[in-house]
Amino acid sequence: MTALWTPLEIGPMRVKHRVMVSGHALLYGVDGLLSRRHVDYYRERAAGGAALIVTEQQAAHPSGANYLQGCRGYDPRAVAAYRKAADAVHEHGSKLMVQVFCGGAQGSGTMYIDDWRPLWAPSPIASTQFHEQPAEMTREDIEAVVAGFVLTARHAAEAGCDGVEIHAAHSQLLGAFLSPAFNHRRDDYGGTGRARCRIVLEIGERVRAAVGGKLAIGLRLSVEERLANGAGITEDEFLRQLEVFDASGLFDFYDLSAGGYFAKHVSVTPMTSDLPHGFLAPAAGRARAALKSGAKVFVVGRILDIATAARIVDSGAADMVAMTRAQIADPQLVRKARENREQDVVRCVGANVCIRRLGENNHVACAINPAVGREAKLGEGTLKPAARPGSVGVVGAGPAGLRFAGIAAARGFDVTVFESAAEPGGRLRSLATLPGRQRWGQAIRDLLRAMEVHRARLQLSGKPSPETLRAFDLTVVATGAKFDVTGYSAYRPEREGIPGVDAPHVIGMDAAIERAARDPASLGRRVLIVDDGFEELAAGLAERLATQGAARVSIVSPRPWWGEALYRTYDIAHVMPRLRVAGVEIQPQVFVEKIEGAGATLYDIWNPKARRGIEADTMVLALGRSPVEPGELGVRAERIGDCLAPRSIEAVIYEGEERARAL
Repeated sequence: MTALWTPLEIGPMRVKHRVMVSGHALLYGVDGLLSRRHVDYYRERAAGGAALIVTEQQAAHPSGANYLQGCRGYDPRAVAAYRKAADAVHEHGSKLMVQVFCGGAQGSGTMYIDDWRPLWAPSPIASTQFHEQPAEMTREDIEAVVAGFVLTARHAAEAGCDGVEIHAAHSQLLGAFLSPAFNHRRDDYGGTGRARCRIVLEIGERVRAAVGGKLAIGLRLSVEERLANGAGITEDEFLRQLEVFDASGLFDFYDLSAGGYFAKHVSVTPMTSDLPHGFLAPAAGRARAALKSGAKVFVVGRILDIATAARIVDSGAADMVAMTRAQIADPQLVRKARENREQDVVRCVGANVCIRRLGENNHVACAINPAVGREAKLGEGTLKPAARPGSVGVVGAGPAGLRFAGIAAARGFDVTVFESAAEPGGRLRSLATLPGRQRWGQAIRDLLRAMEVHRARLQLSGKPSPETLRAFDLTVVATGAKFDVTGYSAYRPEREGIPGVDAPHVIGMDAAIERAARDPASLGRRVLIVDDGFEELAAGLAERLATQGAARVSIVSPRPWWGEALYRTYDIAHVMPRLRVAGVEIQPQVFVEKIEGAGATLYDIWNPKARRGIEADTMVLALGRSPVEPGELGVRAERIGDCLAPRSIEAVIYEGEERARAL
């Protein structure tokens, strides 16, 4: 039996196997405390088999809170909140740790309307995300923060939690102290590697004195920050710091990550990342070999399946592996693996909807698991058989239709899905053909698996006749949406579309992706993509055409900048270098005045008289989507998904689930 399933002693704590959920923000906090929504979320993953769950970041001090709906561990009321979470997790034999942090420069001093203040950091270096210059901390400030970490640890111990994880990674306050890139101090807290470790050691000493023997105590560390030109924490620097921490004997474990606010695409790899699965395991192995105290090593880093987790543990690279986004997508992952039901696991595709929403200060949700954050309503065990199950015909096998069909069939309905295309998936199928987006194909397979398990039928390459649909008790339309080719844009509301848009070289994004999948060269040597917010499609199509079709590709957008959506999902740092190397030209704040001949006339949105021509063999429009009409059905039908209103994938999958539960 793989070592993955053997128990592990971590200081005073014993976990039942080696798969955990690492600390990750959910933004479900209410009045600065873990909420009922948090408790339900943690309970669901404990019930699904996770051995250890680490809470989202708990601010140790008022200066450290950097999320509007985040939590404050220094608040005495946190004890009751932690107790509820610990009790819920303990019901299922799992353990709960509290992660304690301070945001440092990664936040805003004016985020809370009644608490405007300067940010604190080791040195007055602004974050590249928040751009607010912090105040350099005084010794009194440092003492206040250290005391806050101790107070939060006391609250965790009083609540019956099993451990505390001191967050010293990802460019946040303690991580910034450790980094030579962000700690330019020349006092006892900077200047040398050992001095940069001082604040972390002081916290460890005082937390150990306060709760030692009651709680496992550990550090979250960045193995490397991945900053430009080798700045900041490199693996060599990390190993030197680890030697200092290990010699202190203060810590029971080290939870290893990488990157930070300056390299978030490494901390939470998106779908388009070139980093291999389990990419931090080799560094974790080197760290584990260097330890002399017997402390344990946890590791994260694109560990998406049990087989990868098992290889890491069996190789000795780490004592424990975090499968965090994997268990966001499927909280039952561990249970299914142990029951040899891995074919039923719903796999994380790395769309990073969770991360995008976090960056927007919104409640975290998942693209493919509507139950995230809604466990009390949609979690395991909440789906009830229908009182009077009948027959349902679903027209359209895109994300909304497939989700609806799987849930309706699970409730006992006799479901048949009709798809006019030769393959199911709708917009997911188009996305899966693009470079770096292939894992959307896994989402299609998982949606189909749910239908298969509950015996829903799928008919492809044809439309149902009115006579066929009249045989069902209910018909649901989920025909999706297509990119329109009128050229209409809210940036030019006075006109119905772009003059000349009916030219033969103008096509919609759907058609362009389909043609590029068959033959990238079929769109010609010069391609112009006009994009108004569909950046992942524009980027994927441009990369394919420029690299495989040898086309010269230009992207123009009337928006103030291009790449915002990719930035929010962390794809930008992986996608943009590939586009640059491929020679793709990107021009924001530029739109199309008219289409004529073998090209178009472009203009600067701030200076419409500044015009220039551009030649294009194919002009691709990604300006808006319109619902696809199903044609004459002959029956009354309910619309769901994009054919009701074109929206995000997570929105239409949620709607498919919600409507199927309401039957």
